[in-house]
Order: sequence, then C-alpha cells, then structure tokens
Amino acid sequence: MRDLYLCCGGGYSEDPEGCGHRGVCGHLDSARRVALSKRMAHALRHDPARYGIQLDPRGWASVEGLVRGLKPLFPWLERWHVEAVALLDPKGRYELRGGRIRARYGHSVRVEVEPLPGDVPPLLYHGTVEDRLGSILRLGILPMRRVLVHLSASVEDAVETGRRHGPRVAVLVVSRDCLAERGLTPERKGRNVYTVSRVPPECIIGVLRPG
Repeated sequence: MRDLYLCCGGGYSEDPEGCGHRGVCGHLDSARRVALSKRMAHALRHDPARYGIQLDPRGWASVEGLVRGLKPLFPWLERWHVEAVALLDPKGRYELRGGRIRARYGHSVRVEVEPLPGDVPPLLYHGTVEDRLGSILRLGILPMRRVLVHLSASVEDAVETGRRHGPRVAVLVVSRDCLAERGLTPERKGRNVYTVSRVPPECIIGVLRPG
C-alpha cells in the first residue's frame, strides 16, 4: 500500500508528483493508511456502535461522525485522511457521497447496498485454504460470519484472500451460469468483487492450487 498525499487546493494522490504545481499540503504514510483502512472497514462493516456511529439501511454513515469515532484511536486523524483512503482504495471498498461514507461490501451487519453496473463474468473465484476445502466441496460456499458470500473476478484477488487464512491456498472456480440456473444472481459490489447469498457445491466446477 502506497503513501497518500493531500494536494494543496484539493484532491488526493498516491504520488507527490501527482499534485503538480499545487504542491503537497498533507501526507499519510502507508502504515497509517493500512491501519486506518482496517478500522474504517471494521466500523462500516461490522461494529458501528463501537465507534459511536449509526448506519442507515443502505450502509451510509456521516464522514464527520466516523472521524469523531476513530479519533481516540488515531489522534492525528483529519477528515481528509478518511476521504483519501476511501477514494483511493485499490479494491473500491468504500463509497463517498454528499458527506456520507459506506463500505460497498464485506458486511456482517445487514444493509442493502445496490450493485454496480456491469456484466458478471462467466467464471468467478473464491479463495480459501486446504483445511476448509473438504467441508466447502460438501456443503458449498456459505457466508459464515458475513451476510453474503464474496467472489472475485480474478484468480489473483482470490489467492490474496485465501492467504489471509493460511499458507496453503486453494481457489474455488464458480460457474455463473450454474448459479443463475438455481435462481442465484451474483452482484458486482466492488471493482472486482461480486456477492451472492450462497454457492451450492454443484456450482463449484474446479479447484486451483497456486504454487
């Protein structure tokens, strides 16, 4: 994850040269960016009450309220830090609109986030670890601690997800058409992220084991 910069006169960049003649008026190093993004995700996906914020039915919260809620953990925090992390997130985890912010996917609390436009690819991928493979192939992919199952449009992103759970990664290949035949429609929620209520075992059509 790269550093973030506040450009003088407005705007954000991952490269100080990106601010051009305006110059740089603020800097967020990569370590703080990662730590802040993780806390933003926790607040907006899982436990808003812990940070003193409230999500509306579509997952929106006040940016100012989120800043206040995170300030005890990050005394240096300013509004621009939250906005820059959200706008420049490489996976499109967050959305900003009219002074409000929300996570686009990954929730364990129930909210209704409308899908992004775009066709669903014929194959989708889900990263896991070998230890869970037998159970998944028997029962299918279930949401577990989240509200929805999350699938990726790329093997690389699925591998990254799997590595969060252990070193022996397995990537499940999921058929869009098989899901559709069972009345299950994946929805695009992030740049390469799709959600669906569940994946039956018969819709898992392959297993990849990245080296």
